[in-house]
Amino acid sequence: MRRFLSLIICTGLAAVPCRSQLKIDNAVFYIGAGATVTVQGNVTSNVDIQGPGLLLLKGSSLQNIDMGGFTIPNLELDNAAHATLLNTNARIGTAFTLTNGRFRLGNQTLRIAPGINSIGGISSTRFIETSGSGALTKEGLAATAFIFPVGYSGTEFNPLTISNAGVADDIAVRCLQHVLENGLSGIPVVSDFANNSWVVTEAIAGSSDLTLTGEWAVGDELPGFNRLKSGIARFNTGTDWDLPASNVIAASGSGPYSRNRNSIITPGVFAPADLEKVNSAKMSIKIFLQGNYNATTGRMSDLLRDDPGTGGVDPMIPTVQPYNAAMNTRFTRVGIYDGSVSVNESVNATVFDVTGDNAIVDWVYVSTLDPVSPAVKLQTRAALLQRDGDIVDLDGVSRLSMPIDNDGNYHFLVSHRNHLSVRTPGVQPLGDNVNFDYNFSDLQTKAFQNIALPPGSNAAMASVAGTFPAFVLWGGNINANNNVRYTGPGPDHLALLTILGGNTTTVLNPVYSLGDVNLNRFVRYTGPTPDHLALLNILGGNTTNVRVEHQ
Repeated sequence: MRRFLSLIICTGLAAVPCRSQLKIDNAVFYIGAGATVTVQGNVTSNVDIQGPGLLLLKGSSLQNIDMGGFTIPNLELDNAAHATLLNTNARIGTAFTLTNGRFRLGNQTLRIAPGINSIGGISSTRFIETSGSGALTKEGLAATAFIFPVGYSGTEFNPLTISNAGVADDIAVRCLQHVLENGLSGIPVVSDFANNSWVVTEAIAGSSDLTLTGEWAVGDELPGFNRLKSGIARFNTGTDWDLPASNVIAASGSGPYSRNRNSIITPGVFAPADLEKVNSAKMSIKIFLQGNYNATTGRMSDLLRDDPGTGGVDPMIPTVQPYNAAMNTRFTRVGIYDGSVSVNESVNATVFDVTGDNAIVDWVYVSTLDPVSPAVKLQTRAALLQRDGDIVDLDGVSRLSMPIDNDGNYHFLVSHRNHLSVRTPGVQPLGDNVNFDYNFSDLQTKAFQNIALPPGSNAAMASVAGTFPAFVLWGGNINANNNVRYTGPGPDHLALLTILGGNTTTVLNPVYSLGDVNLNRFVRYTGPTPDHLALLNILGGNTTNVRVEHQ
C-alpha cells in the first residue's frame, strides 16, 4: 500500500521513516532542527520543503526525485542503487551530502544555493551523474572555489573546480562522455586528449572571469596523450580547440591528474588536451647563414647533410635538436618545447635524404618574444633550415608551427648555433589560422638594428655581394655567445684553437662542431678552406674588429 503524506511537521530530534513514497501536494512540510525524515521510496513535491532538518534518501532501489523546481533545504543520499531527478528540476538550499550512491540528473538541472560552499562526501563512487542534458548549477558562484563533482557515468568521474573573479553568477556544468571534434558535435576525437569534456555555461553573458581546474583518470587518456605537456583546451565555436601555449605544462597529481586554466571570460566546452592541440602560428621564415652562403647560386651549401666525396648521403646533422642550456644560456629552452625528453624535437633520418633547394642545411632555433619586452622569450623551439633559406618544421617541408597563446602581435628571434641571432624590428601579426611570411635576407631593415651600440658598430646582418646578394646572419660565433671576436674577452679564435686541442695542424673530419665556421664538416686552422681564415674574413681581416648581436 502506498502512502501519500500531505503534511508532516518534525521538531526536536525526531526521526520519521517513510518506507514508501513521500508526496507533498501544496502543503507545508517542515523538518525541524535535528530531525531526519528518511525516505525509501520516491519524493514528489510542488512546493519548497521547509526547515533546517534532514531529508535522507535511503532506499534499496533507485529513488526518483520530482521537485517541480522547488527546494530541499538539507539532503543526504545514502542509497547504493542511486537517485535520479525525474521530470523536473530541483534545488538544494543549505546542505547536500553524498554518503552512498550517485545522484543522476538525466535531462534535469540540480541547483545549489549560494550559501553552500561544497557538496559533502564526494568520491569516485559518489558524485553527480550528468549523462543527459541536465547540469549541476552553482548559484551566485564568486571567488570561493566550488567543486562540481560530476561524471558522465558510474565509471567516469571528472570533477571540475571553478572560481569566479568576475561578477557572481550562476554557473552550470555537465560532462560529455567523449571529446567531440566540434565541441558539442562531430565525431569523438581519438588522440591527444583525455577523453572527457565539460560543458560550462553562465546565466549572465560576459560577466564571469573563471578559473577552472579539471580532473581525469589515467584510463581517460587517449592514445598519444602527453600528460607532461597538457592543458585545458576550450572549443571556439566555428573554429577549433583553443589551447594557449603558456597553459601547456605538466599535469598535477599522480592519478587522478589535473590541470587548470584561468581568465576565462567566455564559458563553453572544455577538455584536457596536450601540446598537439596548442594554438600555433604557421610561419614561413627565410634566413641565410654567412658561413655557407654562396652569392653565385643564391643558396647555402648542404655539406653537413651530404659529403659528395663519400658517394652517398652522409649526414653529420643530428636527428635530435642540438639547442639547450648546456650549449649556452642563449639557448635556454622555455615553454612547450623545453628540451625535455617528452617533447625533445627530433626527426626521422630520411628527412636528410632530400636534395636540391629543400635539402636540409642544419638546425636553427626560433623564439617568440614578448611584444612589449622583446628580451623576454615566450616560447622557443628548434626547426630545420633548407638550402634556399626556408625554415621548416620537423618533416623537412611544412611551414614552421610556432606555439602562441592567442592571435596577436609578437616579436620573433632566429638563432643558429655558431652565428649571431636576428630578431624582428617590430611586432608581427601571428595567428592560429594565418600563414605568415617573413624574409630577413632581402633588406637590412628586416632585422632589428640596435642604435644603442657604439657608432661604427656592425649592422645586424652581414651584407654579401654577388649574383644573388643577400643579408645573412653573421658567422664565426664559435663560442656561441652574443659576439664574434678574434681577441679580447671570450675570443672565438681561442675557442677554435681549444676545439683543435691547441694544435693548428689538427684536422677534425667529419664533425658537427661549433668550430666549423664554414659548415663543411671540417674543423681546421690551416689548409684548404680553413675555419681560421673564415673567421678572419668575417671580421674584415682585422683581428681587432668585433661583430655584435643586435638585441
